[in-house]
Amino acid sequence: MKNIPMKAMVAQCFSHCEALNAKAVYDLVRDHFPSEKYCSIPIIEDHLLSLKAVGILNEEGSYLDDDGQLVSVYRISEYGLDKLHRSK
Repeated sequence: MKNIPMKAMVAQCFSHCEALNAKAVYDLVRDHFPSEKYCSIPIIEDHLLSLKAVGILNEEGSYLDDDGQLVSVYRISEYGLDKLHRSK
C-alpha cells in the first residue's frame, strides 16, 4: 500500500470487510506516513466521514470509549468493495 494517497489507503484498510474505527485504521496506516503531520486520528476520522458520504463505507455502529468519547465503527459497503476491486 505504498505511494498512494492516504484516503485511498484508508479505504483499502476495509478490503477484508472488517469493521474498523478511526484508531484501528490509524494503526494500520501510520507506518506508511511516519513523518507526516496530516496522518492523525482526526484526519482519519475526516476521511472515514468522507468515504461514508459517498457510499464507500457504512457506519456499523458507535459506542462511548473509556474517556466518554463517541467512537464510530465503519464497514465497507458492496459499492465500496466493487470500487476497490475495480481500482486494482
